[in-house]
Amino acid sequence: MAGKVRDWVQTALIALILSALAPLAHKWPLQWAGAAANDALNVSRVNVVIPPTFFGMTINAIGQSQPWPELKFDGVRLWGAIYWAQVNPAPGIYNWARFDAILAAAEREHVDIVLNLAFTPRWAASVKDAPPAFTPGASSPPADLASWDEWVRAAVTRAAGRIKYWEIWNEPEDPKYYSGDIATMVQMQKRAYEIIKASDPTLTVLTPPSNGTPDGYRWQQAFMAQGGGQYADVFAFHGYTNEPEAAIGVIARFKQILAAHDLSTRPIWDTEAGWPSHEDNPDGCLARAYILRWISGVDRFYWYEFAGGGSDFGKLWDRARGLLPSGIAYRTVQSWLVGASVVAAARTSPSIWRVDLRMKDGRSGLVLWTTNGRSIYRVDPRFSRYQGLDGGEGVVANGEVEISPKPVLLLE
Repeated sequence: MAGKVRDWVQTALIALILSALAPLAHKWPLQWAGAAANDALNVSRVNVVIPPTFFGMTINAIGQSQPWPELKFDGVRLWGAIYWAQVNPAPGIYNWARFDAILAAAEREHVDIVLNLAFTPRWAASVKDAPPAFTPGASSPPADLASWDEWVRAAVTRAAGRIKYWEIWNEPEDPKYYSGDIATMVQMQKRAYEIIKASDPTLTVLTPPSNGTPDGYRWQQAFMAQGGGQYADVFAFHGYTNEPEAAIGVIARFKQILAAHDLSTRPIWDTEAGWPSHEDNPDGCLARAYILRWISGVDRFYWYEFAGGGSDFGKLWDRARGLLPSGIAYRTVQSWLVGASVVAAARTSPSIWRVDLRMKDGRSGLVLWTTNGRSIYRVDPRFSRYQGLDGGEGVVANGEVEISPKPVLLLE
């Protein structure tokens, strides 16, 4: 009986507090968002300064005739730029010309490299005519893992410390990229990890990155269950989604897989994401993707791809037009985030998001967007100016600002 009375008193007290706070809800909408939205802000992100290393890029034509991007980023991923099959055309034969040109370009621009170790030469493949990602046999694991060891050792030796980050394969749940079994990939991960760490313990090894799809989750669950996660310093994934907000669920699902195998402390990197060949709102999509990944706990995000990946996949630039609106948005959202810290973030309605920032100069900032249509948002009078993704600024009139699927930054 005493327990029931205590429960009744506790319930009444909670109700009294909520009724007292209810009239203030409109003043602090962040405190009244849905649970799923509040969960988007990882506690490890509150008041943490966003480093420049968060912004990465994929450049397939790195080291070739294409000019270096008119953008800043601390790291470049080499997916699409070079593969094992290109470097090692025959047993014991290596052509390092492209490899060396890439390293020289990255060194000139002072960017770190993520080298993807994927894609078997046909001579080494266990299935010579496996469905190709790029050439016959490329998706197949090696017939003899000694050839894999030799490739990893040769690449690490040639790099001589100039490559810090080593990623094992690419989207292994997709048969066109990997047609072997998971047990073999775990062995490849283990062997590469041991070779790389023996060369230099400070080098960083990434897991094979899966997409956030049912096949991707199943593959990662099995890979972790077979011990693959213990041979990596970083968990990598690919965050392709139909809308940027959907990445929150993808990241949460991968975190659950890591937690189930006592790997929650592993840093999480999105090493590839952009949009398909057509996107109606490319600049808004990019900006929301970067903001949402940071607040969800992703430490690095490599955009795919600067020049469109051979199509228009995440395209930020072309020769005829130069930097596209999406490329300008990359530069703008980077200027908002790097050096700033997130104070709070949530969805204030089913379609409206707000992210409160402490800017690098100490001022308060507020990023707003809606996922659907346009609306007028009433803001705190202290915010006097706003900036759009094109870098242009305007005055906040009458304490109101129009918001859309393209985020805006409000400033004091």
